[in-house]
Amino acid sequence: MSHRSVCTDHPKERTTPKEGKALLIGMPSRRAITAVLGLLALVAALLTAAPPARADVPAFELRPLVPAGPDYEQRLRSEVEYWTLGKMADAGLNNEDRDATPPPGGWDDLSKPWPRKHGLVSRTAGKVFMEYTDVETGAVSTSSCSGNVVNSANRSVVLTAAHCLRIHTPLNVGFGNVVATNMVFVPGFNGANLPRNPSSTELPGKDIAPYGVWGVTRQWITNTWSQSADWLLGRDMAAVLVANPDDPRPIGEVTGGQDVGFNQPQNQTNHIFGYPTINERNYYRPGNVPAKLQRTFDGRSLMVTQGTTRNDPVYYNDVMAGAQSPGCSGGALLQNFDPTTGAGLQVGVFSRYDDPAQIIGILGWVQGPNMSSTHFGAEEQAVYNAAQTASLA
Repeated sequence: MSHRSVCTDHPKERTTPKEGKALLIGMPSRRAITAVLGLLALVAALLTAAPPARADVPAFELRPLVPAGPDYEQRLRSEVEYWTLGKMADAGLNNEDRDATPPPGGWDDLSKPWPRKHGLVSRTAGKVFMEYTDVETGAVSTSSCSGNVVNSANRSVVLTAAHCLRIHTPLNVGFGNVVATNMVFVPGFNGANLPRNPSSTELPGKDIAPYGVWGVTRQWITNTWSQSADWLLGRDMAAVLVANPDDPRPIGEVTGGQDVGFNQPQNQTNHIFGYPTINERNYYRPGNVPAKLQRTFDGRSLMVTQGTTRNDPVYYNDVMAGAQSPGCSGGALLQNFDPTTGAGLQVGVFSRYDDPAQIIGILGWVQGPNMSSTHFGAEEQAVYNAAQTASLA
């Protein structure tokens, strides 16, 4: 089974109910790239800047994944137990059947593993597993992203990227028209113990999911992303509520949470945390950059990138040099991060890549060399507020 990638994620193909063909929502073909590039260039020529976020724009709630009702507990358990070890390995590990490899001189600030069980972020950061359904064909695929638990009124909020929940690219080329129909969050995910056995029907234990597997019940995205789920206008951020069928406590009580801030100063020293996975679009893969920068990823470990960001005034994004491959989408951008305690202020989520040599070039958007994160403003605050004041179902 071949591996594909949705923007910064790691989808896999499964059969299409209507046509019996593989769903291609990932690595676009040369023809698809050309079509998307032409369309993006046209739109870019018409846009001088993305519309500014307004405080009066409400969040957009997607269809609940586990709706309220008498069968809520049963549906929550079914959502969580769908993710066997085999399905997690298929969706969340690379397709080279090899472990990650550091640069010849060792890991650096562009990307390096975060020590396991070190500080708050080792508990709040986690891996997101999604099952996607194509809105038009019914085809099903799986993928993985990253997310982070934040402090909230209901202590149940995880922040990630909106494109991990919903994508609809223009003309359905490149990435298609898909929506997440099953999603779980694994805080502190430890893939070192995840076997590469796609036929395994065992459920993950504490060695892989030390704080449990949490089902996503409700989900919100920004109003802008609900209208343009294709990166053209930015605002790629989402908040989800999670619950655990085996633990009545809210996730914030189990893992703790990072503080979250909105409209914070830009051009700061920041850290990005995520689970990079796929190497087909890893800008820093062997053969694509000088040997001293080359590295690969396997999706097993939490990685961190640190550096000074620059403000992208068009998309209100934070851009910094970084070497994390697809799979780190939705990973937390933390400001004022303390490496001793593992605590910081979350001011964004990783959204896509950036190449300063290309104004709107699609190749720069899908592989780098820089990482571009959605900076939290008024629309993102509306999403967070909607989630933190809501009930789980």
